[in-house]
Amino acid sequence: MHGWTGNAGWGLLSTAVTGTLWLLTTASGPAQADTPARVTVVAEGRTPFLPDMSLDEARGRARDDARRNALEQAVGVFVRATSVVHNAQIADELVSSVARGVIEEEQWTDERVEDVKGDKRTGTLVSVYHTKLKALIRPVRVERRGTFQLQASLNKQVFQDGEEALIRVRSSQPAYVHLFSVTQDGSVTLLFPNRLVTKNLLGADQELAFPNDSQKALGIRLRVMLPQGSKRVVEHIKVIATRKPITLAKDDSSGSVFQTFASREAGLVQDVVKNLALLEDEDWTETTLPYEVRQ
Repeated sequence: MHGWTGNAGWGLLSTAVTGTLWLLTTASGPAQADTPARVTVVAEGRTPFLPDMSLDEARGRARDDARRNALEQAVGVFVRATSVVHNAQIADELVSSVARGVIEEEQWTDERVEDVKGDKRTGTLVSVYHTKLKALIRPVRVERRGTFQLQASLNKQVFQDGEEALIRVRSSQPAYVHLFSVTQDGSVTLLFPNRLVTKNLLGADQELAFPNDSQKALGIRLRVMLPQGSKRVVEHIKVIATRKPITLAKDDSSGSVFQTFASREAGLVQDVVKNLALLEDEDWTETTLPYEVRQ
């Protein structure tokens, strides 16, 4: 696909979806099943003293905060150790490559009670328990399980060049739906939610149609177009649903309807995988929609 059409003010976007899937692999070659190596990270944790809070309770909360920060930092390291590549393997590679961390060793340092300004205007001081954690973290693969199921379809399996696509999604549970496309060269586009349509909560057993009539009235169109010189391509749409509200990709300040990252910029995929890794397994699911585009 050579372009998704957004609002007329933005014109045709270069977001071809031609025959690639999301695969996280070692940077040196094809998709690997190997788990990334353990990493050591340093993170800090803080918690303010609430009324009647004991020293032990404040220490426990600050340590939990440090653990959360350490795990989030480690997951980012695991993701950066991978790269997005061209590959025609099955879409489940995306899921099997998502890693979450488990803390194996902890070393606590620099634990203290400190006074910090709680109100910048008045200068009021608030007592805070501060701690620093050095943690050895082992990555673990996400195991898909649970009853959270996702159904998705396209209006056609074979499109002629220039025809419009319609995506339909249904979830067994209330879910926040995210729709992505991946280009032939590895570029990734977040189609939904987007700058014009921000609400993506879908009720249980309700159907999402994208784009619907009101979205089309805004100028959002999914028009399949062959890349120049191609006569046939196999394309994919990635659908991810989460039971909790979550921002899978950072906000885009470009003003475009859809966020697009070129193949050399792995930032979008890294954000998506990192955020999914922080969810419990049963709180998200995904599916992939393949289709053909012909002359």
